[in-house]
Amino acid sequence: MADELQYTLSGSLTNGKLSDPWKSETVKVTQAAQGAHLPVVSVGTSEEDLAVGDVGTVGFLWVKNLDAANYVTYGPKSAGAMIAFGRIKSGEVHLIRLEPGVTLRWQANTAAVKVQTRLYEN
Repeated sequence: MADELQYTLSGSLTNGKLSDPWKSETVKVTQAAQGAHLPVVSVGTSEEDLAVGDVGTVGFLWVKNLDAANYVTYGPKSAGAMIAFGRIKSGEVHLIRLEPGVTLRWQANTAAVKVQTRLYEN
């Protein structure tokens, strides 16, 4: 089979005289092996590894911050600590293509945050 995963990106920026509409684009991805891990997790205020369940080789990670006020930072694990490079603010959704073999860590800023996750096998 082919093109098992499909997502569409579109958006726009309008801020005063600054305007940048994006053309909608659909991306189709072939999944090498069936697998998914789909929990809602509580991310605490100490750094923690992303749980991958039974997914053997990580692929796409879709996350949604379900908290009303707090954000979560995330990044790769290096020498046992997170190198923060992303932030999921309240209500935001992120789609990340993970590199197999790299452990993703995350941490809530001031209180534990519920995050809906969809992790798909590569």
